[in-house]
Amino acid sequence: MTDQDPNLKAMPQIIVRLGSFFKNYRWSLLSGFMMGTSYVPLPPWALAFCWVPLWLDLRHESSLKRVFWKAWVAQFALSLIGFHWIAYVSHEFGYLPWPIAILALLGFAAFTHLYIPLACWLAKWIDRRWPLRAGALFVLFAVFQNAGEALWPSLFPWNLGYPLLWAKLPVFQFADVIGFLGLSLGVHFTNALIALLIDRWSPRARISLAGIAALVIVFAALNFWGARHAEPWRHNADRTLRVLQVQANIGNLEKVMAEKGAGFQAEIKDRYFRLTRQALAQSGGVDLIVWPESAYPDFLGAHNAHRYHNGELVRFVQEVGVPVLTGSYANDPPGGAQRREYNGMFLYRPDGTPLMPGYHKTYLLAFGEYVPFGELFPWLKKINPGGPGFGRGSGPILFDYGELRIGPQICYESLYPDFTESLVKKGADVLVNLTNDSWFGPGFEPRQHMIMTLARGIEARRPLVRSTNTGITTAILADGTQLQRSPTFEEWASVFEIPYRRSDHQTFYIRYGAYLPAVLFLIAFVTVLTGRRRAKDKT
Repeated sequence: MTDQDPNLKAMPQIIVRLGSFFKNYRWSLLSGFMMGTSYVPLPPWALAFCWVPLWLDLRHESSLKRVFWKAWVAQFALSLIGFHWIAYVSHEFGYLPWPIAILALLGFAAFTHLYIPLACWLAKWIDRRWPLRAGALFVLFAVFQNAGEALWPSLFPWNLGYPLLWAKLPVFQFADVIGFLGLSLGVHFTNALIALLIDRWSPRARISLAGIAALVIVFAALNFWGARHAEPWRHNADRTLRVLQVQANIGNLEKVMAEKGAGFQAEIKDRYFRLTRQALAQSGGVDLIVWPESAYPDFLGAHNAHRYHNGELVRFVQEVGVPVLTGSYANDPPGGAQRREYNGMFLYRPDGTPLMPGYHKTYLLAFGEYVPFGELFPWLKKINPGGPGFGRGSGPILFDYGELRIGPQICYESLYPDFTESLVKKGADVLVNLTNDSWFGPGFEPRQHMIMTLARGIEARRPLVRSTNTGITTAILADGTQLQRSPTFEEWASVFEIPYRRSDHQTFYIRYGAYLPAVLFLIAFVTVLTGRRRAKDKT
């Protein structure tokens, strides 16, 4: 029977290998699982100790090669759990077949968070050159991973500070001082302290119990202080902006066809007109109407006034007598050597004239909006399933309208604190983010993107209005109050009262947040010096 059933002979060997893999990487898998299931939109149940199993395992690992691969397995697991929507967007936005989209997800999970195994490898390499005590090693793990969050060229930058805002824990209010990257560093330090307490644990180790108790007390105190820290921003507004947000729930097929001019333009336009008229009739006067990213299905701007749907928009704005801020397609004026197209945003005055110049999106999404290395190798644009992409804008600008200075963002430009920093330093009173998350499906990504966008409002202490095509449309005030959230994949419209203050005030983070990488380097340097010295003293 054994000669006729080779599969049965091979089966025990497969089981042995799987068992060996699980034995070697069980703590890596546990850390990856805890991290992936603690990130937005799930409750941050293991945020404070998600890295502890991995770091404790690496503490006693002698092989640098195994250090790297154990940390790699952890980041691979968390990436598959927390960012599984990459497969969906690769199919919808990148036009890849499902088998290729799944491979894209696996490739994303394999490479996008390589800073995690590199950070662990570097910390252990330092530990081998200059032996450190456990506490110093855990601090290096924390600092290097946080530095990776800040510096690694990720497609979708994220960090461990965002779940604090998702869970509405008041400690997030300190983001105006240290940013969400600083909050993430605090989470990493908490993991380091818990790892140290467990590393020293014994039935008689009262210090471990005291340490856990102290952590709980400090966390409670920080949340109490965070709630008080936001108080000044609850009472300093001297103006109110009534914003009507319209979520028309346009499907991807309709948007693609409208982009190509192949029908659906009238349907999309009429849906926005209808929803806006209905909301205005129910809510009374508003100061600003906001439609989402690429909402209007035509090229806008003064030089496109002759286009039929452009004229329809002008007449609609004149009819309602309210300024309209909308995403749309844009292009260069005729006559240039190269006429590029853009993902744009325009503000139309009540008389129907556009405030010029409009804004052209600066941070473009790879493959869907631009082709990496496409300028060097033009043939890549020809084979890209998403087409040649858009031109790149010249950077952040403001829309000055009367006494209001609007800081425009399109889509994931909100994920980069330096972009919002530029808007605030130019004088923005209110931040407006236009987004289309329909390409990402109804699950994790719309909530992750929403929280990361709202975070910029806390760091800058500016109200932020977020308008989306399919949800989640919402807003956050300068004091951290989150307003109503729209449902996903439904038509919806609502008026938000946005109190704001015309001020050039800049938070500590806006002024000095760019120095965080230098602070991390200093912490690592001091940790190595003090950790090494103590190790020598102990020997």
